[in-house]
Amino acid sequence: DNNNTNSYNPYQMEEETKVHGTENIQSQIQQRRQARQTQSRLESAKMAEKTLADLTLMFGKMSNLIQSQGETLVKIEDDVEIAMGYVDDAHNEVGKLYEWTRGNRGLIIKCFGILIFFVIFMRFYG
Repeated sequence: DNNNTNSYNPYQMEEETKVHGTENIQSQIQQRRQARQTQSRLESAKMAEKTLADLTLMFGKMSNLIQSQGETLVKIEDDVEIAMGYVDDAHNEVGKLYEWTRGNRGLIIKCFGILIFFVIFMRFYG
């Protein structure tokens, strides 16, 4: 019996080869699975990087738009202030004109009376 355990057994070698072959296949499967997971993570990281680059570009454009809008608002504010000055000047001039015409109201009525008289006169005698 002792001699049988130490002797060469071809079936035992075949079984050991199957066990080592199965372990080798499982190891290869595990390596492929890890490679796919690594590839998937790499693709996810690339997508995240692309998204961040797109966001950076978009925020840069928004920053430029906000800056140009700020400049436009300053210009509008300046124009409104200038227009307000013109309105104040015009209001003062209208007030002066009103005071001037109020003092000359009698003269203005006389001028219109004469004009009306001439219009009527020209209709009947013209």
